[in-house]
Amino acid sequence: MKISGRSVGMCALFVIIGAIAGGLVGELMKSIDAFSGLVPYLTAGSEIFTIHPFDINLFVFRLTLGLSFTPHLLSALGMVLGVVAFKKF
Repeated sequence: MKISGRSVGMCALFVIIGAIAGGLVGELMKSIDAFSGLVPYLTAGSEIFTIHPFDINLFVFRLTLGLSFTPHLLSALGMVLGVVAFKKF
């Protein structure tokens, strides 16, 4: 599927990179004292879904897989900026 000549996969990549960048900015802001009053509101996450870890025993090695999606306000802002960047470029 294409969005104005570009693939949906590329848009998803921009959104994921934006979410990661927003999360990193939130973690960096935690170490700056000037933002100490604002950071708890920007980095309070709400759990959307969780796939609890489970093991796959392949006898040669054991694989543990799990997934949790807990975005916070700054990662949501990063996702929005990712979509804006995708549309602009």
